[in-house]
Amino acid sequence: MSLFNELQDLMIKYHFRPEKKLSQFFCINEALLIFLVNSAKLKKSDVVLEIGPGTGFLTKKLLEKCRVVAVEKDETMIELLKKEFEKEIKEKKLVLINGNILEQNFEELNINKIVSLPPYHISSDLLEKIVLSKIELVILVLDSGFVEKITAFEGMKEYGFLTIIINLNSKISVLEKISKESFFPIPNCLSEVVKIVFDNKENSKEFLIFAKELFRHKNKDLSRALKQAKPFLEKKMLLKKIDFNNIILGNKKVYLLTPEEMLKIFKIFVKNNN
Repeated sequence: MSLFNELQDLMIKYHFRPEKKLSQFFCINEALLIFLVNSAKLKKSDVVLEIGPGTGFLTKKLLEKCRVVAVEKDETMIELLKKEFEKEIKEKKLVLINGNILEQNFEELNINKIVSLPPYHISSDLLEKIVLSKIELVILVLDSGFVEKITAFEGMKEYGFLTIIINLNSKISVLEKISKESFFPIPNCLSEVVKIVFDNKENSKEFLIFAKELFRHKNKDLSRALKQAKPFLEKKMLLKKIDFNNIILGNKKVYLLTPEEMLKIFKIFVKNNN
């Protein structure tokens, strides 16, 4: 039976339709699900996080490889998963959590990898959370427009603080472009499979705050951006005293700073950093 037919049967059995407000687009491309699992190179010792498991099509394939922690916000999907994976939950191969992924403590979940098709509207907040964690590897299906942002380089209009944080702390690669017909209902945007391998050079919350605040002034020279960001950063991070007349890279616009240059500025002007 095709995944589309399985989805139809589940929709009838559990009385649900995809929720637009939850960005629910169910994957009906089995080859894509197999590709996601294989790309993660899962071992039995891995504990993988799935975000928004929905009907459990990907969950089933992940469970063939290792233990799974699945976080689902939709209570209808939670009831479906409890019944469809009753055995796996009882054997503790699957930990099912009803809640918002952005409110979960990744360290407490004891996960080391993420394989998921998360809701697109939480992509930015989710990536921020992931980069601050100790996750080793991530395989995600994301909106192509968002992928352009996190793979951009300095000077491009898509380039931003999240680009800097991710590229400084990981190696990111686009593995596959996905047809819209891989989902039901068919989304308006194109999608891509992204692989992110983390090495965590500087993934502190302070650095994220610093980069995010400077990029609020991204079209200004660094000197001027620091002056305007100074009151906010002093409250959040206790900046060292800044000599605005002698700022390294001071004449360079913020959106032209490389990730390495942003880190250099951070270490110079933020207390308790070498």
